Amino acid sequence: MKSFSITCLFALSASWTLAQLPNGSIAPDFTATDINGIEHNLYSYLDSGYAVILDFSAAWCGPCWDYHEEGVLKTLHEVYGPDSLNQIRVLFLESEDSNSLDQLNGVNAGNTYATATEGDWVTGTPYPIIDNAGTIAEEYNVPGFPTILTVCPNRILTVSGQASVQVHADIFQQSACQYTSLSNDVYLLGYAGQLSTCGENPAALAVRMMNNGLDTLTAATVEVSKLLPFNATEVIGTVDWQGELGTYDFTTVSLMDVVIDGSTTYVFDVVTEDDNMANNSTSGYVRASEEVTNNLKITLKTDGAPEELGWELLSEDGNEVASALPGTENLVDTTEYSWHVTLPTLGCYRLNLIDAGGDGLLNLATSMDEVGFLEVNSMDGEVVVDQDLFYQELDAFSEVAFDLNAVEITSVDVLQAQMQATLYPNPSSSTVVLDLNLAQRSRVQVVMRNVAGQIVMTSDLGIMSSGNHQHVLGVENMASGTYMVEMQTGQHRQSLILLRQ
Repeated sequence: MKSFSITCLFALSASWTLAQLPNGSIAPDFTATDINGIEHNLYSYLDSGYAVILDFSAAWCGPCWDYHEEGVLKTLHEVYGPDSLNQIRVLFLESEDSNSLDQLNGVNAGNTYATATEGDWVTGTPYPIIDNAGTIAEEYNVPGFPTILTVCPNRILTVSGQASVQVHADIFQQSACQYTSLSNDVYLLGYAGQLSTCGENPAALAVRMMNNGLDTLTAATVEVSKLLPFNATEVIGTVDWQGELGTYDFTTVSLMDVVIDGSTTYVFDVVTEDDNMANNSTSGYVRASEEVTNNLKITLKTDGAPEELGWELLSEDGNEVASALPGTENLVDTTEYSWHVTLPTLGCYRLNLIDAGGDGLLNLATSMDEVGFLEVNSMDGEVVVDQDLFYQELDAFSEVAFDLNAVEITSVDVLQAQMQATLYPNPSSSTVVLDLNLAQRSRVQVVMRNVAGQIVMTSDLGIMSSGNHQHVLGVENMASGTYMVEMQTGQHRQSLILLRQ
């Protein structure tokens, strides 16, 4: 289940989860020594006001070499690095620890991970090269090579990818990526509460909050609103937080429990006095359950590596109800299999698709046709879950998951996974990259509205294949303010808040 033409996926231990840190995550700190014996500490660079671009690569990785040869990172170092504008630092992290220094220097001794190389990575590279960075890659949950991240001084990372010089510059030159100069600046990093509810149980709402200011943050008030049609909002309460956060420290703030009707988007705003209101808002989406019968048929169509596939159905307390674990059944590639399961009691259940390779139901056996899928049907014929998992990167040893109720089902992780979207940089004053991850081929439409609910931009992206896509939105001619960006694929919708500076 490895594809070197798209990205280089590397050998993993069973305990390494392939859930890449998404945009908006806090970058873990690390200290490492480069091949010239010079030590580098990430947070020291960030605390000095620099953004840091991390290139997780491997000497044998063809796509890594292609991007290296394009010279984008070299140009960024030469234009924006320590010998010029002094805005950034670039670090190359050789993340396959079995690789040797000879491989980095272009000595090819064979065609295995431990011996092969694409060329001389050292000669002509002006930025530091760190060897044996596998532990750092593990901390960042790097799913494959190359993985290129931009980390801002506030520790927040953006998955910048194999972008152009200008797109990289647009990320680290945004005001949100500069070291703070404000005394009092509360930053809502994102939603941190429950994504789903089972039956009539309420959902616990929470947000992650950072002190983006120079003064110690000791109190803040968060207003919670429900998003209504046409982008109207209804305030449902406020929560006062007290504590102590130094500059760039962050915490999870528990807000309130709410009863979910269908699916609801909640908007969270810091309403206390603040020097920068542009980063005081975030939103979260919570889904409630739907009713089905408790007799299920689980259907899995394998890809080119069936020995890596399996599934397990767990009760609410984590006990196994039924399973077909990897290696326990003689599965054949590109073949459809079905299992019948009766849920034993009323309650919540979780179904995990187990993919030891972590790269989705990718079929190498039939020239990469889109054949792999997971489907769950109730015995009366109702389709509960229909997931085309071709090219969808999964966590190793699970996560395509949903909660089941007999006779009720809530499909939170899976239905949300139909379309996962982020916007970066955000706030923005020029261009914004809409990063879309589609679980299956879908027609995607984008609508942007202002706070009055008026449509200010529409875009029909057409039929897009499953997997990751980027679409650039130009906002340079729009007025400063808050906008709601809605993505629609069939019956699935996601809304994001965009701050135009």
